Amino acid sequence: DEVSIDPAGDVELPGTAGPAASDSVAGPIETFSLVAPWLDGGDIDPRHTCDGLDVSPALSWGAVPPGTAEIAIAMVDDSAVNDGQPFVHWVIGGLDPAEIALVEDDVPAGAIQALNFFGDVDYGGPCPPPGDDPHLYRITAYALNQQLELADGDLATEFLATIATISIASTDVTGNFQR
Repeated sequence: DEVSIDPAGDVELPGTAGPAASDSVAGPIETFSLVAPWLDGGDIDPRHTCDGLDVSPALSWGAVPPGTAEIAIAMVDDSAVNDGQPFVHWVIGGLDPAEIALVEDDVPAGAIQALNFFGDVDYGGPCPPPGDDPHLYRITAYALNQQLELADGDLATEFLATIATISIASTDVTGNFQR
């Protein structure tokens, strides 16, 4: 078995293909991620619903992509679709990507919130009709390459349309709730 050197100058050891392992040391690649107080696909604590305190959950995100100017978060009910649009419970933007977290029931200074489908400029927790099968709620964090340039109370659909045009990455977590 011979050691060979390819035209790029990389060393190939017997039984390997490409550069020798010592030529490149790579750690795990981190990806943009979102963490909620429940496991992905798990049950949402009633405190975050209309049956409890109806407070927004604490959320955290990591590995924000380079070029992120702000973070936006949306919560929709994938089980309640009206005219092709899932029911929007909450959209908040203007979040500093360096902060990496939202505290439960808190709106940071400088953040903006959309008018949700309940008609409120605030978080509106899960509140499916009693007796329905469990509803699937999706919280998505968006890395935006520029500021939203919207105002508190603008329509959730307007927030989401703008987010779709300036998002460079997204990550989500789901949860279920039934009454």
